Amino acid sequence: MITVSENNIFALTNSYFSYVFRVSPEGILEHLHYGGSLRDPLKVATHHLRTQREVATNFQGGPYFSLSDTPQEYPSFGTSDFRFPALHGRNSDGNTVFSLHYKKHKIVTDKPRLKKLPSARGGDSETLIVTLEDVLHKLEVELHYTIYQDYGVLVRSTKLKNKGDKEIQLQHAFSSALDLPPQDYEILHLHGTWSREFNEERIDVPKGRFVVDSARGTSSAAHNPFIAIVQKGATEEHGRVHATTLMYSGNFALSVEKGEFEDVRLLAGINPYNFHWRLKPGKKFCTPEALHVYADKGLRSMSHIWHEFVRDKVSPERFRHKPRPTYLNTWEAAYFDVDETKVLHLADKAKDIGVDMLVLDDGWFEGRRDDTSSLGDWTADKKRFPSGIPALAAKVKAKGLKFGIWFEPEMVNPKSQLFKNHPDWILHVPGRKPSLGRNQLTLDLSRPEVIDYLYGQIDNILSCGDIDYVKWDMNRNMTEVGSAGLPKNRQREVSHRYMIGLYDLLKRLTKKYPDILFENCASGGNRFDLGMLSFMAQNWTSDMCDPIGRLEIINGCSYLFPLDVTAAYIGPSPNHQNGRKSSIDTRFNAGAFCAARGISLNETDIEENKDQLQNLMQFAKNSAEDMVGGRFDRLIKTDTEVCWQYTTRDETKVYLAYFHILAAPNLPFRRARMVGLNPNADYTLVEDGVRYAGDALMQSGMPLPYVATGQVNENVRYMAKGDFSSYLFVFEKVAQ
Repeated sequence: MITVSENNIFALTNSYFSYVFRVSPEGILEHLHYGGSLRDPLKVATHHLRTQREVATNFQGGPYFSLSDTPQEYPSFGTSDFRFPALHGRNSDGNTVFSLHYKKHKIVTDKPRLKKLPSARGGDSETLIVTLEDVLHKLEVELHYTIYQDYGVLVRSTKLKNKGDKEIQLQHAFSSALDLPPQDYEILHLHGTWSREFNEERIDVPKGRFVVDSARGTSSAAHNPFIAIVQKGATEEHGRVHATTLMYSGNFALSVEKGEFEDVRLLAGINPYNFHWRLKPGKKFCTPEALHVYADKGLRSMSHIWHEFVRDKVSPERFRHKPRPTYLNTWEAAYFDVDETKVLHLADKAKDIGVDMLVLDDGWFEGRRDDTSSLGDWTADKKRFPSGIPALAAKVKAKGLKFGIWFEPEMVNPKSQLFKNHPDWILHVPGRKPSLGRNQLTLDLSRPEVIDYLYGQIDNILSCGDIDYVKWDMNRNMTEVGSAGLPKNRQREVSHRYMIGLYDLLKRLTKKYPDILFENCASGGNRFDLGMLSFMAQNWTSDMCDPIGRLEIINGCSYLFPLDVTAAYIGPSPNHQNGRKSSIDTRFNAGAFCAARGISLNETDIEENKDQLQNLMQFAKNSAEDMVGGRFDRLIKTDTEVCWQYTTRDETKVYLAYFHILAAPNLPFRRARMVGLNPNADYTLVEDGVRYAGDALMQSGMPLPYVATGQVNENVRYMAKGDFSSYLFVFEKVAQ
C-alpha cells in the first residue's frame, strides 16, 4: 500500500485512491496527487512548473521556485508562502518564521493509536511517518499518514516535538493540509443551530478564505466538522469529491483558501482562534486525527465510504452490527416530575406496548425539580427514590426490560452542593461574573480532580450492574473559558485540555463498562462528531422530533454518518419545537432507518395510540438487526419530497421511505429509481406480494404513492390525505 522511490517519492495506494508527494530538491514536501487509484503512482508528474512569475518571491534565493504556488504537505509561514499555513508559532527569537525540511521517514505496519486523543482503529493498514525539521529552532514535525487495504479513508495527524532547549509557543498547528490543483470546485458543508442541525449548503469556492469553525468548546450544531470540496455540478451519482472531517469534539476549523493562482488549500484541525500552546523543551504536542475521503462517483459513493469506515473503525467495536433495543423515555411522560412509583408504572406501559428498555431521563437526583438546581450532585433523591437507583434498576429489569439512565456530568448548577463545596471547579476567569446557559455553569474538565470526582459519581451508579444504557447529555457552550488549575500563561490551553480530560473520563468509563450502550447527546447535534462516536455507539441527532423538521437533519447527517449511530423516537404532536401536527406513522417513518428507535410520549398519548404503537414497536424489533450495517441511499430531495432507500447488510431486504410534505391537487405521478439492487433478481413487496424485477426498479423505478385529495381509485396506491404524509415500503429479495 505504501511505496517509496529512491529519490523520495511517497505513494499511498489502494483500490480507492492514490496519494502521492515527494521531497523537492529544496527539501520541501511537495504534494503531487490525491485522486483515483494509479497503476504506477511513483511516476505521476508534478503539476508545479518552475518558471518565472512576476513579483513572486523565490524560496530562499532559489531560481524559479516560490512556495506561494507550490502544493505542500505541511506549509509554514514566512518563507515565500503567503497563504494561510498549517503551522504558525513563535520561536525562541521572538518571530514566527519556521522552515520545515525533510529529515527522515519510516513505514509502520498497522496504525499507532494516539495516547490522549481518540483515534481510528487500525487493521490491514500501514502508516507512513515523515519527519520534517526546522534545524534552526530544533522543531521536529512528524506527519502521520495511514492507509487501509479495504477502506477509502486516509487518516492524518501531526506530532510536534521541541528538540531544543528553549520554549516554542504554538499559535496553531493543523492536523492536515491538502493543496488541490486549480479546478472549478464547490464547497459542501453542514450548518445549523439547535433543532436545525445538518443543513446542507453548497457554494462555489470563493477567492480568499472560507472557514467553518467553532469557538464554542464543542464541535457545534452551527457548523459540523465536515466539509467536501466537490467538482462543480457533482450529483449523488456523478463527480469527484474530496471530503474531510475531524476526530475531535472541541474548537475546530476547516479552512478552504483559493490562492491567487486558483489553487485550493484545505486545512483541518484545532481552531487557531483563542488557541496557544507552550511547547517546552523535550515536550510533544499531538493534533487530532483528520480523515479524508476521495470518491469519483458522486456524493453517494462518498457517503458509502464514510459509513463503512465509521461503523468499522470509529464507533465502539463492541456494538458494531449489534441491534439496538427499542425504548420508552420518561421525559415527555413526566419531565422532572419522576419518582419510583411513576417509573415502575411507566415500565408496565413499556412492557404493554412491547419496547425493550425503559430510560429514566432528567429529574432523578437530589433536589432536581427543574433545571435551576442540583446538577453535579449525582445521588438519587431520597424522597422520590427511597430505594435508590440500583434498586429501581433491578425492579425494572425484573419486569423483563432493560434499564437506562440520563446524566449531564459536565455541567453544574450554582444551586448545588458541588458548587457550594468547589466554586473554583468551574470554567471562569478572575473578576468576571460567569454567564449562565440553561441555568448551568461548565465544570473545568481540564482539572484531574474534577475528572476523578465525575468518574466516582457515575461509577457509583453504574457499578450496580443493572444499567444497560447511558444517555450522556451536554446542554451549553463554553463561556469565560479559564481555569484556576492552570497558570496565567497557559489559559489559552484550557479548551483543548478540557477535551483531553473529557476523553480520559469517557475512556475510563467505557473501558470498565464495555457492555453499556452510551448515547451522546448535546442538545441534540451540538457535539455530533467522530471524537464522541469513538466512545459512544450512538448519537441523539437532534432535539427536533417533528418528522418533517427531521428530514433535512437526517439527510444532511447521512453525508458523513451511517444511520447505525443515530437514534430517534416518536415524540408528541403538536410538536414541542415547532407546533406541527403529524401522524404517528410519519413520526415513526422519519426515524425508521435509525438503529435506535423508541417512544417519548405521555401516558394519555400512549393509551390513545396503543395499538398503533404496539405495531410500530413490533416492526422496530423485527427490523432491529436489519438497521445495522446496511447501505443508506438518498434518492430524492426537493422542497416537497424526500425519498430514502435502505438495503440490509446481506442485501435480502430493501426498505424505501417516501415523504410528501405539502399536499396539492393534480400532482404528477412520481417514481423512485432505486439503486444497488441485483438486476437479475426479483424483489417481492411485502405488503401485497407483488414481484418487481431488480433491473426495472433501478432503471424504470418504483411508482410512488399518490397523495389523495378527492375520490380514490382502488387500483392506485395512495398516501394519507393532507400534509406530512409518508409511506414505508419493504421489499424482500427472492431467493435464486
